[in-house]
Amino acid sequence: MKELIDKYRNEKLTPSELSELREKLKSSSNIEVEEQLFDLWFGDDIDTADVSDEQMDKIKRVIDTRIRKKHRIFPQIIRWSQVAAAILLPVFIFLSIYLFQEKQQIMAAGEMVVSTGKFERANITLPDGSIVSLNTESRLLYHPLTFNKRERTINFSGEGHFQVARSETSPFIIYAKGLRVEVLGTVFNLSVRETNYAAILSLEAGSVLLTSTQSNESIVLHQNQKATLNHATGKITLITKDHITDMSAWRRNAMVFRNAKLLDVIRAIETNYGITIHAANDIDLSDKFSGTLPLNNIHEALFIIERSYHLISTATHNEIRLTAR
Repeated sequence: MKELIDKYRNEKLTPSELSELREKLKSSSNIEVEEQLFDLWFGDDIDTADVSDEQMDKIKRVIDTRIRKKHRIFPQIIRWSQVAAAILLPVFIFLSIYLFQEKQQIMAAGEMVVSTGKFERANITLPDGSIVSLNTESRLLYHPLTFNKRERTINFSGEGHFQVARSETSPFIIYAKGLRVEVLGTVFNLSVRETNYAAILSLEAGSVLLTSTQSNESIVLHQNQKATLNHATGKITLITKDHITDMSAWRRNAMVFRNAKLLDVIRAIETNYGITIHAANDIDLSDKFSGTLPLNNIHEALFIIERSYHLISTATHNEIRLTAR
């Protein structure tokens, strides 16, 4: 065990040797451990090559003086030091093993995942200071060990509002279904849901490079521009909008629509409230709707739709049926 303790003192233990030392200490009595430490501390040679004769004489005089003054209590101090060492060394070793194992687990996992369920929203601050707000049923993944090195890379699905801290040397890159987003420092809203036919990026500040991984088409967005990427074709459509922050109205518990199809309004309600809406065949789902619907009151949202299109809604469990009056 002496060789293992020597390695421990010099921080040269391997993980397997650390486990071996732990087992030996567990199977040894306190007296045996004490004897081992006593032999190490009082039997090891001390390298005095860098200490002059004058300094050695001075050290000896100081020690002799203190021994004479405290000769009565010195044996007890030695004894208590031995006991303390016998108790503390196993604690230090167990702590070292625990920390080593924790670090290994983190290294093995190598990823951080933040996700929201139905009706949940969350804010996360990334290691670079960027702030991401996650809408309901969204997921963000990044690797803490490599993030903010040469680049800042995340994987994303759902809907989120990104306030990206600027860095000229480390681009911020998002990978999502059918697309890649690269920025240096911007503010934008990104919606990439599996159930939607298209991904939508609305840029509030700065510039963004959006690339379709299906068609390899790339386009640069500037402030107040919105890009729609069709998942089926990979085609990107770009428009300039006066009300670009409408897309991130969910952060204020609202959905804002401007001349939107009723079908898109219904889908948005379904997504945010976790329900299914069936519309009667005689309802024209291509009709346009402009207005604001709440995200925290399904009854008020349906009431607005009913009044706008002269409809009646009937609820059964998590399903809503819309019929004409």
